Amino acid sequence: MDVNLSPEIENRVKDELAGGQYRDVNQFVETAVQYFLDQRQCSQQRLQALRRIGQAVDAAGLYERVLVPSRE
Repeated sequence: MDVNLSPEIENRVKDELAGGQYRDVNQFVETAVQYFLDQRQCSQQRLQALRRIGQAVDAAGLYERVLVPSRE
């Protein structure tokens, strides 16, 4: 697989590689992609949890009692 990077990103990758934490660009890219996928999965799980919370709040009628101002 070939990847084209902007000059700015390519320079940042070179800086990371110069730090010696990665044996080569392949290891760096694999680590970066894995991190991205893990973070996206966490974000999706958080969103699903928030949706479940919202559904529970709606089902319990709490939205109207807590968040909607009274018109009395």
